[in-house]
Amino acid sequence: MKTQSQQSGVAMVEFTILLPFFLLLLLSLVELGRAFYTYAELEKISRDSARFLSGEFKGTDGLYTLDDSNITLTKNLAVYGSINGGTEAIIPALSTSQVEVTLTGNYVKVEIKYPYQPVMSFIPGYFTGKDIDLNFTLVSSYSMRVL
Repeated sequence: MKTQSQQSGVAMVEFTILLPFFLLLLLSLVELGRAFYTYAELEKISRDSARFLSGEFKGTDGLYTLDDSNITLTKNLAVYGSINGGTEAIIPALSTSQVEVTLTGNYVKVEIKYPYQPVMSFIPGYFTGKDIDLNFTLVSSYSMRVL
């Protein structure tokens, strides 16, 4: 049977060995939560923009056209949260060039392609010594019938 003096410091050594793995797990979960939050915001933005655009068409002849002013207003709403535009995007690094607005028949579609960049992307490169690109594109689209 081992005595107390022989077990002294074993817990500290075990903690030191396992700490990097627990930190990696914790940071990975935080990054995954951030990605889900960003995607949920993109979904909300594309839905609100499509809803706005579907109400912008006037007339009852059944023929709808999409003009540049409607596209600009919709892109401003998607990026800045206001049809008048702004200086700060709702989501960092989101620009109007990443928003695509289309009209097909009686349906408007707003599609946002956002290049997601993880904050913790340096961690795999730290362990492997190689640069690993963890960036990916989040795509959110919403279609709505013209009112």
